[in-house]
Amino acid sequence: MSDAYISMLIESQEKKLELLGQAIELDKQQEEMITGDSPDIEALNANITAKGALVDELNKLDDGFDAVYAKVRDELINNKEAHRDEIRRLQELIRQITEKIAEVEALEARSKINVDNFLKSRRRSLKDGRSSVKAASVYSTNMRKAYHTSPYFVDNKK
Repeated sequence: MSDAYISMLIESQEKKLELLGQAIELDKQQEEMITGDSPDIEALNANITAKGALVDELNKLDDGFDAVYAKVRDELINNKEAHRDEIRRLQELIRQITEKIAEVEALEARSKINVDNFLKSRRRSLKDGRSSVKAASVYSTNMRKAYHTSPYFVDNKK
């Protein structure tokens, strides 16, 4: 029975490794979208939604792993020699997962910087647009006033 649980632990970690690989790919796509000339906001939202779904799946896998590990923990600790290969496999998977998590965190940090830069440039362009509209409005108002002369009376008698 414990062998089935240990197999479930290994499968869970393999699935987690696969999902982290997908998350890395989505992060790379997101970085390309943000750093492009004119990012497609809808595609960016779809990317973020897909990453959210991956995070939900990863959380479910973690919860399942914790529940199964709680059942076989004593068996793994007390019979290390009997499950040496499975323990090594789990350790290797956890090491790979840790590396992938570090890579995801680095990509997310870069993505955050890119998003901040994108938003700053958008704000700047909106501000420039508003100041251009304001300047045009002031110019228009001044030009209307320049050709508007007040009435005057001309006395033609001499």
